[in-house]
Amino acid sequence: MAQITIQKAAIKLLKQNINLRKHEKVVVVTDRKNCPIFKAVCDAVKLMKGNLTEIHITKNRTHSSPLPKLEKTFIQNDVIIAITDKSISHCPETGIARKKYGVRVISMVEVDKNLFLKAMRVNQKKIKIIGNKLSKKLKKCKKVRIRTPSGTEIKVNVIKDAIDVDDGDSTTRGKLNNLPYGEVAMAPINIVDGVVAIDFSRVNIKPEYHVKLILRKGKIIDYNNRKAKNFVEYLRKIDGEKALKVVELGLGTNPEHKSLVGKIIHDEKIIGSAHIAFGGFGNKRKCKIHEDVVLLKPTIFFDKKLVIKKGEIL
Repeated sequence: MAQITIQKAAIKLLKQNINLRKHEKVVVVTDRKNCPIFKAVCDAVKLMKGNLTEIHITKNRTHSSPLPKLEKTFIQNDVIIAITDKSISHCPETGIARKKYGVRVISMVEVDKNLFLKAMRVNQKKIKIIGNKLSKKLKKCKKVRIRTPSGTEIKVNVIKDAIDVDDGDSTTRGKLNNLPYGEVAMAPINIVDGVVAIDFSRVNIKPEYHVKLILRKGKIIDYNNRKAKNFVEYLRKIDGEKALKVVELGLGTNPEHKSLVGKIIHDEKIIGSAHIAFGGFGNKRKCKIHEDVVLLKPTIFFDKKLVIKKGEIL
């Protein structure tokens, strides 16, 4: 696809990913100053004759922590677009707007101009095909087994009605997608047992740190080194023991994303990767944090069927 301007990318977002209709109410949220994506999206809403509300929030919060002052605003709009450094995806207020009022949501966390343009160049149809294929297979099994070269060895119980496909399509009532998009996720989940070896986390964890967490019945019960201890203490400080509980399993399906860039919203979408999240998931699992960690080049079985081999989706 040819290069596009940020303004054209914003218009494409509204048309392709949201199907914005004339006079629909759109709230665009940011925690940044002088953000070019925020300006481009707001301008695009106006160009398409949408009813625009601009909201600036503080960045002095944790990912997906509650935003009680925005509950009324969220439910009064048809679309929420969040261009933030701290996520609103799993805020209780976002969940209420989606589940009870059918508000459509696009969330862009830590997305800069280059990543936004890259995200809008992807082949959405291809990502849909990959996501639907994995989702159908996942719904047919009872247990997922994951191992990675860095040492992950876990088993996850499948909850069929908790499975969702993030394919960028927020054109239907209540649908939330991230941008960049491309994952099959299962949340909230409860039973995860084994060892998670973190290859990347925004909480200063890289592959060379060899961080390992021991999980029993979906909760961190031990760890292997100082970096791992720091991660556990970070979670616990924000919301106690419930922040140590696994809430999500995700599988990356974006073929345009093939390696780490250091931004979780990109890295959890890496084709053939997996990620685990700790903490909350809207009103389904209330917690002040939702923290993802990435697992690279996994080999994954759905029951006894091999579906991903060393990061390659079969």
